Amino acid sequence: MPGPPMKHGNRYTIAAIALWQILASTGAINVLIYSSPWKVLEAARTLQSNGSLDTALAQSGKLFGVGFAIALVVGLIGGVIIGWYRRLGALLDPLVSIVYAAPRIALVPVIIVAAGIGFQAQLITVVLTAVFPIMINVQAGVAAADRNLIQVARGYLGTSFDVLRTVALPGAVPHIISGVRQGIAQGLIGVVVAEYLIGSQGIGGLIVSAGQSLDDSSAFVGVIIMSLAAVILTMLLRWVERRLSYWRQ
Repeated sequence: MPGPPMKHGNRYTIAAIALWQILASTGAINVLIYSSPWKVLEAARTLQSNGSLDTALAQSGKLFGVGFAIALVVGLIGGVIIGWYRRLGALLDPLVSIVYAAPRIALVPVIIVAAGIGFQAQLITVVLTAVFPIMINVQAGVAAADRNLIQVARGYLGTSFDVLRTVALPGAVPHIISGVRQGIAQGLIGVVVAEYLIGSQGIGGLIVSAGQSLDDSSAFVGVIIMSLAAVILTMLLRWVERRLSYWRQ
């Protein structure tokens, strides 16, 4: 009987790290370009000892936390409004689609002109990157609610808000979770992009600085940290999804 997917994922990760170290130790790959797990670990220790890693983590954590919180609130409320109120959705949906289709990196110069170079501009970049996957998935989930069930619920519950709260939103939970998962991934990318192009701070700034000095090991430290953050946040989201399953019932 196959084990849980998470256990298989852990085995594959350990195997990949071991293979990476073997290839680096035997000279099969150029450690000056691809580094090695041991060199990455040493770089992480150096960055932590001189305080660079702690500072970068604090800056990126604040940027992601504030930006994703705003994106989550705006995405949930905006998605519900567009998906539930059809006439208003018909007016706003084209605008959302246009902005979502525009590459966020191309908007960075506009953001810099409007907000300057600093935390505010970085925050706007993260919010714009994370909010639309959430909003669009919430919209799709609410709009996909069974119309016959909604008609029956209106007869018993009366108000549109009660029907939304007790019928449409519980049914939209899978879409909401999917949107939040995509928002997390996009938000982390937005953090790196914002710190890469605006201010050169945090983990993104650490990666940029390491790349400019050809310190691939330190660059890998930043990449691995962002990857671990995505894994941890996804695990937390799965826990939330299990808790929400009781509400759906």
